[in-house]
Formats: sequence, C-alpha cells, structure tokens
Amino acid sequence: MPSSHAEILEHEYLLRLNRVIDYIQNHYAEDLNLTKLAEVACFSRYHFHRVFRALVGETVNEFVRRVRLERAVRKLVLDKYKSITEIALECGFSSSQNFARCFKAYCGATPSLFREQFNWESWKSKMRNLKKDDGQELPSEAADLLNHYRTQRHVSIEDILDRRTEMEVRVTEMPSFRVAYVRRRLRSATWETMRGVFMRLLQWASDRGLMNKETLVMGVIWGNPDVTPGDKLSYDACITVPESIKADKWVNIQSLPGGKFAIHHCEIEANGHDEAWMSMILNWLAASDYQPDDRPVYEIYYNDAATHPLKHLILDLCLPIRPLYV
Repeated sequence: MPSSHAEILEHEYLLRLNRVIDYIQNHYAEDLNLTKLAEVACFSRYHFHRVFRALVGETVNEFVRRVRLERAVRKLVLDKYKSITEIALECGFSSSQNFARCFKAYCGATPSLFREQFNWESWKSKMRNLKKDDGQELPSEAADLLNHYRTQRHVSIEDILDRRTEMEVRVTEMPSFRVAYVRRRLRSATWETMRGVFMRLLQWASDRGLMNKETLVMGVIWGNPDVTPGDKLSYDACITVPESIKADKWVNIQSLPGGKFAIHHCEIEANGHDEAWMSMILNWLAASDYQPDDRPVYEIYYNDAATHPLKHLILDLCLPIRPLYV
C-alpha cells in the first residue's frame, strides 16, 4: 500500500475518483452535472474538475460522454429492435441529433451505418472470412479489421481460427458479487505490476481475516478494446467480501451483477488474456445460440502465475450472455 505522503494523497484522490467513476457507470443515463459528481467525490466543483482531469486523463464531460457512447455502441449491436432514438435517450443524450453528432465524431460512422455494418451476425461473418486469404488480398474493410487485431490488440485471428477445437464452456446463472477492488489503467498495467496490486489486495484481506475457501479473487475489465481507446481501458483487481466490509483508505467496494454467464475454465500464459477471450468468442460464442450481454466481463483466478512451473495462469473466463433469438 502507499507509504509516502504524496502516494497516500494520490491514493486517496484515486479512491474518491473511482467512487465517481462507479457512479457514472451505474447512472450514465441520468443528469450527471459537475455539482452532483463533485459531491459524490467529496470535492469542491473546481478542485474536482482539476483532479479528475489530472488523474483520469479526460475532463468529466469527456468521460461521461465516452461512457454513454460505449453503452450506445453495445445497444446498437445487441438491441436490434430498439430505434436509434430510443437508444440515444436510454444512454443519456438529449436528442437523436445530438447523439448522432457525438457518435460520428467518436466512431467515424453514423449510428445507422454502424448498426448495419457491425451487428453481431455481420461481425461473426467477417471474422470467419478473415482466414481465407492473406490480409493484402482481402477487401479493404476486412484487411483493416485484420490489421486492427494484429497491430493494435496483438491477437492473431488466423491462428485462433486455424486451431479451432471443441471448447468446453458451461452456461450457468451466476450470483452477484460484492467485491473490494483496486483500479488501474490498462495502459500502464503488465502482469508484473498487476500481480503486485493483487498481492497488496490479498494482504489487505488477510489482515482483516477475510481469506477463506469461499473467497474469490477476480479481475474486471472496463471498456471494449474494439471501441475504447487503449489508454482509457481500466482493470479492477477484486476480492469478494461480505456485506459488513466497507470501503476504507485502501480499497473501494462495488457490486458485480449476476445473471446468465458462459464460463470457460482454462490455463493460459500470464499475458495471454486477450487471445483467450477472442478464442472463446470466435470458437464458442459465434457458433452458439447466445450473444454478448452488456454486464461487466470478469475473470476468476485460481493460482499465482509466478508459482506455476510454466508461469501459467489458471482461471475462469466469465462472459455475460443473453439468448440470440428472443
């Protein structure tokens, strides 16, 4: 945990800002004015705005708009029976015109064009076709998609599709989880740095007698790597805690919603999360009668990769899903 005065102060500020970020994630459709959010953070309006921008890397308004747009992207892809105006209003935009303007600036396409080209069925078809030829011979749109995964996400779609195997996935109802968490931006997170965060979190739990056979160690990724800029993705190192445990100067508390999930138990290299998730989506989800849901994606960890002979991580990939046909 932080030791110097400067580290303790920054940590305290981050805890307050994470409280605000959680509030925005859960109330993105509401009126999120600066005064209300500053009160959640227990800052003055002026101080809150400066601290938020310095530590989060965006202004408050930019962050709120991005969260709303990311939710809108998922709704455009998944809620095919809802009108664009309905989605705009559900995501907190004042009108469909304002939404369309913000959406095009963020995604480079109108909401209607995005919905037409990037719906779930269209995406599955495009991804399956990526392995047919070398990227240079593919249509420009497909080549751009392949390049996105190769260069930006460092995932080889061809390799994943070429080694397609029967994947063991169970569909089950998961409970909600109350977790203590420490949040980090993924732009600066490596397996080594995140392991340090987890070790401090586990020590915090152990000191309070919270470690038992029912305790789960989890990780939550906030944002969609295909839509959210890489420096805006964040990751929560989490541990399940009882209702009696409250946020303190070391951790925040949040609730992860339950519901229907697809669970894949696997063993991966320490930095192989992205490829494991893409393999599950391409080799199981794309052939199933389900589609992704907009609840948080998380992982449940069963070991410390540093103690594994091959430095591998054993975990469950937990993907929120809903029926494809309703």
